[in-house]
Amino acid sequence: MDFFLTLQNVSVLFLLILIGYIVGRLGIVSEGGQRELTALILNVTMPATIILSMQVPFTMEKLNQAIWLSLIMIGCYLFMVLFSSLAVRLFPKLSAGRVDILQAGMILSNTSFMGYPIVLALLGEGALFYAVICGSFIFEIFAWTYGTYLIGRNAGGGGVSLKRAVLNPGVLSIGVGVILFLTGLTIPEPINSTMELLSKATSPMAMMMVGMILSRTKLSEALGDRNIYIASGFKLLVHPLLILFALRALGFSDVFITVPIILLSMPTAAYVAMFSASLDNDEAYAGQLVFVSSLLSLITIPIVTSLL
Repeated sequence: MDFFLTLQNVSVLFLLILIGYIVGRLGIVSEGGQRELTALILNVTMPATIILSMQVPFTMEKLNQAIWLSLIMIGCYLFMVLFSSLAVRLFPKLSAGRVDILQAGMILSNTSFMGYPIVLALLGEGALFYAVICGSFIFEIFAWTYGTYLIGRNAGGGGVSLKRAVLNPGVLSIGVGVILFLTGLTIPEPINSTMELLSKATSPMAMMMVGMILSRTKLSEALGDRNIYIASGFKLLVHPLLILFALRALGFSDVFITVPIILLSMPTAAYVAMFSASLDNDEAYAGQLVFVSSLLSLITIPIVTSLL
């Protein structure tokens, strides 16, 4: 079941990337339009997705377990930041901007589009809430703060300020989602239905955006780049397996291991490509990394999930 579930999700992902690639090659969306679509995703549809993912009933048991899982995920991200900062020494000849992209690619996972369906199929609906906490709440905060800082610090746009890393649509929407969860408030109609429609557009648009970026680069460069394979190896195998063994050694079990490891073993997030585009880093190189790591995940995800 693991293999066919992985095959199905990766196949959908590649079909969306292919559609975006064709759209870019045919000039249906220009390079300028591509940047505008990236801004639309990051500022409109993605915040709607984040807020809706936090719309779950509040219970103390869920809150306690969510706090523990959040602490575990924070520890996992801190470990990956430290380990990836050492791993980038394997790329001495690359520009600083590309090194930053590879390091971000080692850390940020495609949690929502691929992680959630796999958690749901393997662990059931009960675990999906915790996947949202790990994959949306902690991930989004980390991606929109450290992720944007990392990708933008050596970019042509002049880097990222602390204000921009904290006061951005991703983090602000997380704050709204947390308030709604803790207070038990629900989004009224027709606002809720409108946000649901916007949310459904996020994943396909993000994957097509990767395809558009790839359409303006050479795929042969991506498939022949040794550094991209090294970064993908750390993302898909090295980090998840080291964290798996560490959590087991610390005495954790069940959902406190399975949910974080499944999410962390997903391929590089499309965020890496979109952040690179919006922050004026090497978006083509970031798109290549997303493409190759997604391709390799067809092999690595069944390996990691079998160990759980």
